[in-house]
Amino acid sequence: MAEVPDDIEKLLSDVRKTICDNKQFIEKLTDDAVEIDRGDERDSALPEEGFEEL
Repeated sequence: MAEVPDDIEKLLSDVRKTICDNKQFIEKLTDDAVEIDRGDERDSALPEEGFEEL
């Protein structure tokens, strides 16, 4: 019967590690998405002086 608490503790430990890994993965994705958005803003901020009206 002593195995059951040990198994539960191991399972809880694995779940916590998975949650932590997923959190880090999502934070990295969010950081990458923010960098891409900032890159798009820089590209769209080109001065219109370089364009010739037709």
